[in-house]
Amino acid sequence: MIRPRFLPPFVSCALVTAFAGCLGEPGIEERWTLLEIVDAQPTEAGSYAPGTPTPVTMNARITYREVLTGHLVADLRATSTITPADVALDADDPRAVALDVDRILQDSVSLGADAVAITGWDHLRQEISFGFDGGLLAPTEADSSIASAGSAPVNATGLFLLLYFADDVEEVELDSGEEIEVIHPALSADVDILSTGIGIGP
Repeated sequence: MIRPRFLPPFVSCALVTAFAGCLGEPGIEERWTLLEIVDAQPTEAGSYAPGTPTPVTMNARITYREVLTGHLVADLRATSTITPADVALDADDPRAVALDVDRILQDSVSLGADAVAITGWDHLRQEISFGFDGGLLAPTEADSSIASAGSAPVNATGLFLLLYFADDVEEVELDSGEEIEVIHPALSADVDILSTGIGIGP
């Protein structure tokens, strides 16, 4: 009769530890909250004319890696210093993409945005749809000084459709009596969230 042979407990533990080490650390998209653009329209530069409203739609997905409450934001951004060629929003490295989104957010103005309140927890996946008019100035924390600029055209060299997290969205009343939403983006350099975006062009 052949009897089964068992390894001593300390040997078994050592083998399990060695095997786990070979697997390596999970990718960043499995450790940080992941934002994804499922589809969006329009994504052609010719469809936009700054100063003229253009209907924008986006279907997005968020996969949580922590308990998170705030707003998910779809935002059409214009910048006079960054072009789609200056960033790599289609790169395979989601961390690099998120840092490029940070860069755009810090050096651009919003031409329209939609913010949806969200709450989630680790491993929850949500599908969220956005719709807004892109082409009119809408201030954010970085460019609130242009809140009274109305529909003034923007001289842009780069146009981007971004998806990011905001920890605060507040209602502000302008001198004209109009109420607007002021969005405070949370940069991926400061939070464990992988923002994303699409480069549309000049």
